[in-house]
Amino acid sequence: MRKKSSFGKKLLIKILGTVFVVLTLASLAIVNFSYKAAQKDAEAFRETFASKNAIEIKSELDTAISVAQAFAARIESSAVNNTQIDKDEIISLQKSILNENKTINSIWYSPKYGEKLTPKIENPQAGTVYDKLGIFHPFTSKSKNGIVVASGAPYDESKGWIKGPKDAGKPFITAPYYWKIDGVEELFITVGIPMYKDGEFIGSAGIDFLLKGLSDLASRVKLYENGYGFIVDNNGIIIGHPKEEVQNKKLLDIVKNDKDYVEMLEKSKKGENYFFFKDSFITGQTSVYYSQPFNVKDTGTNWTFVISAPKEEYLANANFIRNISIISSLISLIIIAIIILLSIKQLNIYLKKISFGLESFFEFLNTKKSATKEIDINTTCEFGRMAHSINENVEKIKTSTQQDMALIDDVKGIASTITQGKFDSRVTKITSTDSLNELKDILNHMLEQLENQVGKDINKIIHTLESYSNRDFTIKLGANSGKIGKEIIHMNEMITKMLQDSQEDGVSLKQSADNLSNSVRTISSNATKQAASLEETAASIEEITSNIEQTNIKAQQMHSISNETKDSATKGKQLATDTATSMDDINNTVLNISEAITMIDQIAFQTNILSLNAAVEAATAGEAGKGFAVVAQEVRNLASRSAEVAKDIKNLVETATEKANNGKNISSNMIEGFTTLENRIIETSNLINDVAAAANEQNLGIQQIADAVNMLDKVTQENAAIAEETNDIAKKTKEISDNVVIGVNKNNFNGKNLA
Repeated sequence: MRKKSSFGKKLLIKILGTVFVVLTLASLAIVNFSYKAAQKDAEAFRETFASKNAIEIKSELDTAISVAQAFAARIESSAVNNTQIDKDEIISLQKSILNENKTINSIWYSPKYGEKLTPKIENPQAGTVYDKLGIFHPFTSKSKNGIVVASGAPYDESKGWIKGPKDAGKPFITAPYYWKIDGVEELFITVGIPMYKDGEFIGSAGIDFLLKGLSDLASRVKLYENGYGFIVDNNGIIIGHPKEEVQNKKLLDIVKNDKDYVEMLEKSKKGENYFFFKDSFITGQTSVYYSQPFNVKDTGTNWTFVISAPKEEYLANANFIRNISIISSLISLIIIAIIILLSIKQLNIYLKKISFGLESFFEFLNTKKSATKEIDINTTCEFGRMAHSINENVEKIKTSTQQDMALIDDVKGIASTITQGKFDSRVTKITSTDSLNELKDILNHMLEQLENQVGKDINKIIHTLESYSNRDFTIKLGANSGKIGKEIIHMNEMITKMLQDSQEDGVSLKQSADNLSNSVRTISSNATKQAASLEETAASIEEITSNIEQTNIKAQQMHSISNETKDSATKGKQLATDTATSMDDINNTVLNISEAITMIDQIAFQTNILSLNAAVEAATAGEAGKGFAVVAQEVRNLASRSAEVAKDIKNLVETATEKANNGKNISSNMIEGFTTLENRIIETSNLINDVAAAANEQNLGIQQIADAVNMLDKVTQENAAIAEETNDIAKKTKEISDNVVIGVNKNNFNGKNLA
């Protein structure tokens, strides 16, 4: 036997399955979006972090180059103007530069024609500011004892600090090298600035830059827990690194020419960023590497700041958000499942109570029980209202059924008196069933007609007719014998007259008797056919009643499903409304960002104006303002870059605003769609209610018609029986008519002797 599954269990499986699928898909989308968003945040932080440190390193180098350029410009101006250099002024300027710049360890200049700048001396002594050729070009440097002024090396174009600037024709940075200061080796680079007079190279001036500051800066870089940064110059040599043992070594030698590092250096030369994942050659952990190249002022070369962070730390936030999203989704699914389970359990309780109540009612209708049980659901929800409505209708039907039964019992009693030949009783019971009331009226009207036809008691007529059958026509009926009684009286007179005129009327009576017999047979046949038709009609009505009951049950099920669909549409509409509200919040936030970017753009514009003004002032100041002009130019470049970045961000914000507006429009369309769906569901629910009500009314009407047809069938059967009896009487009358002439003289009647 097939195992039955309750409606509640089926509904639970469907709802839980739907919720699981929808929530799983939504959770996957949220997890994926959250993970990508967190990953983008990590990338943005990585780029911002690298850019910030690269700018800081660039600032240190650019400042040193600017100082070297300003110093070279001072020497070059004397050569161009054919003026002597004030030795004390130059030494004082060099000391001032060293005191003001921590990363510059020494400053110098190497002139090709030094004797044109200062008088040449003969037999210079060691330890003075003159080289062995007697040329004045002091080499001023820092030591633990303070600033030391010594003579520089004689001019030699084979030396890197002279050959490099000469060949490059612009500021030149040497490869890193170690140089002892106070007995300690330190890593340096030399910045050389070429000097010209009338287009001819006349020497170089520059500074020796202590890389310890950049190395310390790289060591201080702290990215996540175990991340770090390092600096690579334009030759691929590591300048600053937390591990001192790799400093001043070629990066590609350390990583054994790994293709990702090769690609990174190639892109750095082009000024392009690059990132890749690789096992760290320091920690051995899989790490993300990101390079941020930056151009060194006026050298035409790019250095690179590289950051490295373990992949687990780099994506820690993204992984955390992903895990939290998954856990939250699972918890939400469990909570929703519990709520749905409890709701379905309560629904099953309500459905069982309604089912038991209906079963009790049907047992009452089938006369298996004499009473019904009310559905006990004391709530204000749809089930409570449904139970209350069912209880009310059951009580009405119960009362109506009891009234119908009382009326039927009354009809049975009347039928019993009719069989006794008495027609003065009437059906007095009333009912709320219109068809039964109509049947009562028809039956009472029939009794009135019978009373009018045969009187109150047909037994008197029978007794009189029995006397006539005994050939005694002297008995007379009273005046209240009805139309038939009056006709019998008239018949008595006629019989008497007939007996008197037997010979004359005998043949006529015989013919009349024949006609009467044929008519009675026709009535009997018609009554039999009518009874058969009523039985077929009753069977058809029972089948229609069953179909209407099934239709009523299905209409109730459709009404329940319509209500559930309406609730789902309402929830969808609310979710779409919440989505539109979120889109408005995003749009407002984006507008605030746009206003802030506009303010940044305005600040960049004002900074640009100020730098232009500063450049003009520096030009007005002449040689004294040349160094300040360089700084003003850098400020102007920074303002221009800020404006360009602000413009790019503004374009992105405008795109985000457009996307948010599109999302808002889509949410609005969803709300309109859900509203239309909700209205259609309400209209469908109303139509289903009308169908259910109509089906219920049809069921009651068909039941009433079936009862009336059964009653008519019973009456028709009785009429058929009476027709049979009448047929017998007709036959007897025919026999009488046949023997009338023969037996007329045997009869006792008034006026017999007169015939």
